Amino acid sequence: MVSTHDNKAANYRANGISKLTIAISVVVIIIVILAFTNPSRTDFFKWLESEYAIHVSYDINAGKTYTQITNGQEKSLIFRSGHIQHVGIYTTYDELFTDAEGNDINIKALGIMNIFFKR
Repeated sequence: MVSTHDNKAANYRANGISKLTIAISVVVIIIVILAFTNPSRTDFFKWLESEYAIHVSYDINAGKTYTQITNGQEKSLIFRSGHIQHVGIYTTYDELFTDAEGNDINIKALGIMNIFFKR
């Protein structure tokens, strides 16, 4: 005599869908969503402006220029170094600026799902 449990398991596998297949499908869908919502460099520049009041502009003669507005005063920043690690599902940014007084401004961020987090 075949038990009801064995019958259900056989029917479940006969349909071709197993728990492993469903789990793999869910993981793949999540990875695809993360890849498509990974923020771009432009998104990072917008975040810099909203979070640190650092505005990035581009001039054909001067290249990229960085300015920061603090206490109503606009001051130029010098871009010293930067590192971007693009992993596909998230991106990390590590950028170093120097202001006119010689103070370093180190910005570290993690971008995932079109959102940035300070790290």
